[in-house]
Amino acid sequence: MRKIYFLILLGVVACTQQPADYFVLRGTVPGAMDSTMVSLKKLDGRSKLITGYIIGEKFELSGKLDVPTRCELVLDNYDYLERSGGEWESGRRVNIDFFVENGKLTFTTPHLDSLPESFWKYDIRKEKNYKVEGSKAQDVYCRYQQQTIPVRYNIFKIREKEKLTLDDNRQLNDLLTEYREIGKKFIRDNSNIAVNLYIVEGLKKSAFTYDQAYLDELGQLFAATQDTCAGLKNFRQYLHDATRFVKETPLQDGEISDVEGNGVSLLAQLNSNGYTLIDFWASWCGPCRASFPHLREMYRSYGNKVKFVSISIDQKKEDWLKAMEEEKLHWSQFWGSPEFSKKLPGLYDLRGIPTFFFIDPAGKIVFSGHSSLDLEEQLSKLDF
Repeated sequence: MRKIYFLILLGVVACTQQPADYFVLRGTVPGAMDSTMVSLKKLDGRSKLITGYIIGEKFELSGKLDVPTRCELVLDNYDYLERSGGEWESGRRVNIDFFVENGKLTFTTPHLDSLPESFWKYDIRKEKNYKVEGSKAQDVYCRYQQQTIPVRYNIFKIREKEKLTLDDNRQLNDLLTEYREIGKKFIRDNSNIAVNLYIVEGLKKSAFTYDQAYLDELGQLFAATQDTCAGLKNFRQYLHDATRFVKETPLQDGEISDVEGNGVSLLAQLNSNGYTLIDFWASWCGPCRASFPHLREMYRSYGNKVKFVSISIDQKKEDWLKAMEEEKLHWSQFWGSPEFSKKLPGLYDLRGIPTFFFIDPAGKIVFSGHSSLDLEEQLSKLDF
């Protein structure tokens, strides 16, 4: 029989101390082959794995947590098949998430085949096919998980389409709004701080897509909570920092370069008599360049009403000029120097590209996003 190895899982994710000082997770997985690896890790990307193996369709893992923590359980027999010369066609990798806390925990499922597989094979609807008992946080999380399966599945089905239409995108945004409303109500109706802090992460919106009233609403969800845990402290710090990036915040100025190499003011490029669309991109960014055909379509439809401005954040000006020529972009083109690019996270909370800004005639940011379909949806709402 293969020896089962145990590692210690440490760290703070949520709140509420537990009476037991360690946990034991015992699981039964009918249909799982012997020597299937079982791994448990925190979903924060920093913790070491607790690793064991399935023997006789059973496994056991043990470790220690300071607080209830959302973890990922992985069942994987590919490593064993590779080492034993087995057929990869019979390989399975399953990823399951649930809350773990100190105490005696039990994992059960009708059969290995009933569990959701990893990556593109993941089926949200199969989340009902396993149970974890012994964790109060998991009891609450399971109710939330089961309640949201229908809306999450519909969101997934739209997102997996090869190409979305504008109507698809509108339906997707409606579903995301419904998902957030479910989350807010669930937090109001349940008092488990660990689960509530996880749910509220999904209620955060991108910069300049929310107003102060929305931040205040999120803050009220925890107004009566007196817990001083790190997770709640971090969330309240987020609310404080997010006020800098609410809708209708004035666009901050910066120096950019035109095609001739002249330094110009960003604010000077805005359309004072109408709206301005700003696209941050780079030559090396595949999604940025993939968005250009759609941007060209929007420019043909709205270019006489909205000023289009693209700003490259390429490190080298030569890369920008080459890509600009290849893409045949017929609207205002500028280059942001490396010094300018370094300021973007602080100025606009810009942490990825492509990022589109929509600026009103008063110079205020009324929308920001990464999807050209979201951008088109904003344009379609304007009353020109």
